[in-house]
Amino acid sequence: MTTHRPREINVNGLPAIASAIVLGTIGVLSFIIQPGIVQGYVTHLGMSDATAVNLVGLEMLGVGLATIVMALVGTRIDWRVVVAGGLLIAAVGDAASALATHGPLFGWLRLFAGFGEGVIISISFTFVGVTARAERNVALYLVLLLTYGAFGLWYLPVILDAIGIAGMFAVFAVLSALALVTVPLVPHGYGAGDVARPGVRQLPVPLLAIALLAVLAYNIAQGIAWAVLFLVGTSAGLAEQPVANALFASQIAAVAGALASVFLAERLPREAAITFGILGGAASIALLLGHPGLALFTAGVCGFNMLWNFVLPFILGRVGDFDQSGRMMSFAIAMQMVGLGGGPLIAAPLIDGKSYRMVELVCIALFLISFALLRIPSAAHRRLHAAA
Repeated sequence: MTTHRPREINVNGLPAIASAIVLGTIGVLSFIIQPGIVQGYVTHLGMSDATAVNLVGLEMLGVGLATIVMALVGTRIDWRVVVAGGLLIAAVGDAASALATHGPLFGWLRLFAGFGEGVIISISFTFVGVTARAERNVALYLVLLLTYGAFGLWYLPVILDAIGIAGMFAVFAVLSALALVTVPLVPHGYGAGDVARPGVRQLPVPLLAIALLAVLAYNIAQGIAWAVLFLVGTSAGLAEQPVANALFASQIAAVAGALASVFLAERLPREAAITFGILGGAASIALLLGHPGLALFTAGVCGFNMLWNFVLPFILGRVGDFDQSGRMMSFAIAMQMVGLGGGPLIAAPLIDGKSYRMVELVCIALFLISFALLRIPSAAHRRLHAAA
């Protein structure tokens, strides 16, 4: 009997996209509410600010390592096997973390869980990112995970008071295990014909490397900011719940940003969207310098989060247009997760216990570096497109 295994599920079909969106949300259960978790480590586990930031950095390091492995070999393996493995690793890591919150292995367990999360994130982002309507599908992906993040951050102080850090990780473990039911909806993989898009032009390897460095710099900046936002608010003299409320508002703004990219993906020039998103993100962080009041803090975090999720689909779509093989997206996701993981690790030693000014200045500088680097391959792509 003839088998149609490679085309059992169309990567551009609704079942595949829906499963990717759900799995992607499961993969970021911890990351998307990371500012609240950092504060939870400080409040409920008695950690210092720097130790708490470093701890979430270890988890994100696991995510980054997984996405590198996936970029190199993962997409050659049956995606269903990979996703099932990633979900099991995340579930075991979270369950073990729940039992060892005060133990010496807690950081290693978070790194282990992060590796499973990274596997899930990489596969879901990869095949959503290379679909025919990449910007729209990535944006829809962001809408679901940000809706979870909004309510998760808003209620997290209350949730942690009720069930503690251990209870939170136990819930994460259960959700990862339950997500195994989506594995049959995941495609086995994709072929070259699935990823071909009319705007793609092949750039030379040095320009591809510059594009990946731009993605890395942008996401290090995001990782730095996202890890310390809650601490920036409380260090400015704001109480925990008002800070949580501001971060909730920022997640609502993020959903609005993602929705805006859905509707503008085919109407707004990518270069304009990327310029507005990256430079606007730098300006939003600049609002947090010093000791912002609640209104300014809320404006800064809302602008940061809205523009992050507005511009991310455009950045990934642009980078995907630089390579005809389709593998560039996998490497871009790896750089994204390495950056998000490296951000907290870079931020931790910059925290002096008095202010976050140095952390914020490094973040702003990385935004500007990212913008400058991305313009180089983008200009080459425009020239090739015009010549064709």
